[in-house]
Amino acid sequence: MARRNRRPRSTTTWRDAAHHTRNRNAPTAGQTALTAIRGYGRWVAHSPDTRGLGNALAALYPLGEIGHLTGADPLMLGAFAPPAALAAWVGTYKKHASPRYSATVAATAAGIPAWLGTAAHLGILNLPTLLAYSISATVTWSAYTWSDVLKKRRAWAREQLKWDELATAAGLEDSRLIGIDDTRLGVRFRVDVRATNKRASQLAGKGGGLAEDIAAQIGLPAERVRITTDDKHAGIILVLVQMLDPWAEPATHPALDPAAAPTLAAARRSVLDGPFVIGIDPDTGNPMTLTVFDRAGGHHVFVVASTGSGKTTLYNNVIEQATACIDVLVWGIDLGKGTIARFWGPALDAAAGIGEEKKALQILEWACLTIDHRSRETGGRNHQPTPTDPVILIPVDELDTLTGANSSIALKAKPMIEHIYRRGRSAGVELLTASQRGVVQYTGSKDPHANADNKVVLRMNRAAEMGNVVPEWEASGMPNMASYARGVKGVALVVDSENTWVAGRVLDLSDLDAVERLAHQRGAPTATLPAALAKQLPGYADRHRVHATSTAGGGTGPAASSFPPPPPAPPLPGDDRSELDAAPGGAEPTAGGASGKRGSRIGHGWQAGFGIDPDDHDAVERLAGELVSEVEARLRDMPKPPKQPTSLADMIKAKEVLDNAENNPPEVNQNIPVSEKIAGPVLALLAERGADGATPAELTKAVGKGESTVRRYLAIMRDHKPPLIVGSGSTRNLRYYLPDHAPGADPTTDHDQ
Repeated sequence: MARRNRRPRSTTTWRDAAHHTRNRNAPTAGQTALTAIRGYGRWVAHSPDTRGLGNALAALYPLGEIGHLTGADPLMLGAFAPPAALAAWVGTYKKHASPRYSATVAATAAGIPAWLGTAAHLGILNLPTLLAYSISATVTWSAYTWSDVLKKRRAWAREQLKWDELATAAGLEDSRLIGIDDTRLGVRFRVDVRATNKRASQLAGKGGGLAEDIAAQIGLPAERVRITTDDKHAGIILVLVQMLDPWAEPATHPALDPAAAPTLAAARRSVLDGPFVIGIDPDTGNPMTLTVFDRAGGHHVFVVASTGSGKTTLYNNVIEQATACIDVLVWGIDLGKGTIARFWGPALDAAAGIGEEKKALQILEWACLTIDHRSRETGGRNHQPTPTDPVILIPVDELDTLTGANSSIALKAKPMIEHIYRRGRSAGVELLTASQRGVVQYTGSKDPHANADNKVVLRMNRAAEMGNVVPEWEASGMPNMASYARGVKGVALVVDSENTWVAGRVLDLSDLDAVERLAHQRGAPTATLPAALAKQLPGYADRHRVHATSTAGGGTGPAASSFPPPPPAPPLPGDDRSELDAAPGGAEPTAGGASGKRGSRIGHGWQAGFGIDPDDHDAVERLAGELVSEVEARLRDMPKPPKQPTSLADMIKAKEVLDNAENNPPEVNQNIPVSEKIAGPVLALLAERGADGATPAELTKAVGKGESTVRRYLAIMRDHKPPLIVGSGSTRNLRYYLPDHAPGADPTTDHDQ
């Protein structure tokens, strides 16, 4: 094996090698000076305002000797001082609006040419000049350093440093703080997040967790930090931090103060003076308001609240302010608990409580008649409220007792509620309805969702219920009312027609004894309906009359008296107002007041009467005969009722099966019958087309129903045994045929076997 020749080891030790290397790389004097200059430059750049000015003043002193040596004209140099001072003042004041800062900068700018002129005349190599310049430079530097603008700038730098530390800890690196606003309870940061490669909406979303991370770093509850997007810039987020507890101070209504209650009861205002104050926004301390009528017209209100969330307190706030208006009448309906009629009765124009379903229907009929009357008078223009033609506010508590699935008067009440929601806004007839849930089983229809400008959500039991009232609540940054301010009573979320929202706490007016005293002190409303309109409202003139055995409260009218009820007029044949005239405990409607005409029927066609004189017996008998003949003709072709009734649960289940027809197993669809109104046009068109078949769109047009409805029935007809139709092709190329004409079908096959 060949031997490897090794190089002889060096006699130099590692210490010698290190020593020679260090000597070989030692910096030169120039490099040392350059390093020192760079370090000094970094030191000055760290605070350019103060350190830079100090260095500039120090360098300016020897520059004055140049003018002295060159023999420059001192007056010429000093002449530049006034324009320099003026330019400095204008530029800085326009930007900072600080007289102190602008004066300091202007004096400094004027002092430069003044010093150069002085140095050119006296020179700098004398003690008086050195002493005077040193004092002047020191005063200038101090005035500039401690000016209000630089104080704010240093404070901003400290806040920026704090935010950088907080953002890094919360996982928001590369964000930039661009603004800080002091709030009533803490601070609001404006943060530029474009450099973070994250969308502002992503950071503001509930699932991002940024608010919780920031709260954890500061040591606050998660709900005390809220993040929203900036409406004016897509790359900026707003971080609201509540350093103080927003619920520490109570929100007490003035009516609970015995000393202030009489003054409050005597207070009067117009509904056009401004919105109603129902609570306090804890973030700003500003009032939380609710607008029911303004120059733009009326605004219905839809309230959703679970049991015990403070719905009665909210209603007390609204009714208290509505009854104080000289141009508002309140007609209350509370069939569930009777609270409105019981405690607010003396201040209301009409009310219906427990067991007064007929009276509630009567109030709704008055509202519908008022809408039609005003619409005819104004042509649909917005109503202008006055004390003699006021706005009518109808607070309805527990709407499900009126229009819900289990209400005994839902069939009569629902059309009138829908009419008020759809037509009442411009006519000055406004609804304030409340339900425990925002679903049709409780509201009776979708009109509260579609036509109520204001949505008010109180405490909810589940977050899922929020979507039934405000579907886009989470995307809009609204609080979850199932978890918002846990342990705090009376919280509310108010959302207007423009999706602008405010959350806070309703003013505490839960003391019903105080409410009752306030209602008695306030007394009957001062507003009145026009005489011509009042005559058109059946029973309105006698709305306060009750039986002598009736007592105030507990479902009676608002002003109980011992007047005997008037004798009821004989009912017209077919007039369902005969049931209304026998309403127990309610106001007995008359035959129409001074007009002598019978009122219209409840729930249907309230705007038109029978068109005859009730005192004309021949006309009454003739109309009775015609009505009997008409009723018999209409009943003749009606299908016979089934022997066994169908429960509501079975009907809901059947609807769910029908809605899922396209995904149901064939054995389920085989048991669903198909109406002739749908099967007839489908089979006729397919028979006409033969082997060409028809697309779902063509069949939908032939049936005349909605596309989704027709598609469900096509799936049912396809799954029948034997099949009524056959489908062929992919989703986009799907065509339906009769079984005899389907592609690949045997024309000799008997499909009826």
